[in-house]
Amino acid sequence: MSIGIAQASRDCLALSSDVSPFASDATELLALGQLCIFGQQFDPARAALVDYLALPQPPQREQALLLLVRAFLGLKEPDNAEAQVGSLLQDYPYDPPIHAAIDLIVDNMEGANTYLNNLTLKLCATQGAATFPLLVSGKALEGKNDSTSAATLFRDAIRCAALSQASSKPNKLEDLAAIVQQPSWAGTADLALMQAALERQLMVGKSAPLTSLHGYLPGTNNLVLRAVSLKRGTVLLVPFTLWSPSRPEITSDLSKLSPQQSIYVITSWHANTGREDVRSSEVLEGLRSWQRSMPKKSFDSYRAGLSTQRLSQRCLSCGHSHP
Repeated sequence: MSIGIAQASRDCLALSSDVSPFASDATELLALGQLCIFGQQFDPARAALVDYLALPQPPQREQALLLLVRAFLGLKEPDNAEAQVGSLLQDYPYDPPIHAAIDLIVDNMEGANTYLNNLTLKLCATQGAATFPLLVSGKALEGKNDSTSAATLFRDAIRCAALSQASSKPNKLEDLAAIVQQPSWAGTADLALMQAALERQLMVGKSAPLTSLHGYLPGTNNLVLRAVSLKRGTVLLVPFTLWSPSRPEITSDLSKLSPQQSIYVITSWHANTGREDVRSSEVLEGLRSWQRSMPKKSFDSYRAGLSTQRLSQRCLSCGHSHP
């Protein structure tokens, strides 16, 4: 993946240095925008997509606006990305790609500042107006070529309810709790995921259900038993899997944002293999490899391990970071 991104970045910069040969070619401009997005060259992507949208009746206008959302987010301009959603909603029916674009913007704006928080709540209201009736009716969000599951819609609604609550504005958490109780969800694959999302949010602000978390840290030659107290102030637990591409970035960012906070990353054999929760030499080696790869400045004594306990009905692993 990194090789492909690097190549796309080089090609984007080479092609965008002079777009005059295909300045009126809709297909080429859109392709350049896509290439630059993949290569993470967001300013050339923005320029190509703006040129594309300026053409008379561009054939894939909705796709270009969705790409422009990603370009503005890459440029750290979430308010401009939000403006593109306004254009999308004005001209196109609410569909899975628009829903996903709103999710991306909310991810980038929540908690930033008062102005962006207000824009986030505005986007949440837009999502709620489109998806709450679907959840009440027991439906997913269907599009022309794809769909967004009811569980995803519900999780997004829970997040927006939490953001609304944090802003001291009314939220719909009680309404969402009532949806989970509807008979229409019984026996569906979505129900367990919806219940878990609701339970997680209801735990916010409450004491941990356990006094400690017992796990194993992978030492050089064996597993070392470790107990983490959950009664000594704030404890930051970060669930993860080795196959998650954002794993190193998230843990590193958390360490930088909370330099005085001890961070425990948690996983399980099952979470990494999808099989029984039993020891896996491959997972163990992956944990050790990750330890060795972490930068010393961010993780002075970073460790990861495996648990013998269940927290919130999931068997987890435990690791520790001292920033």
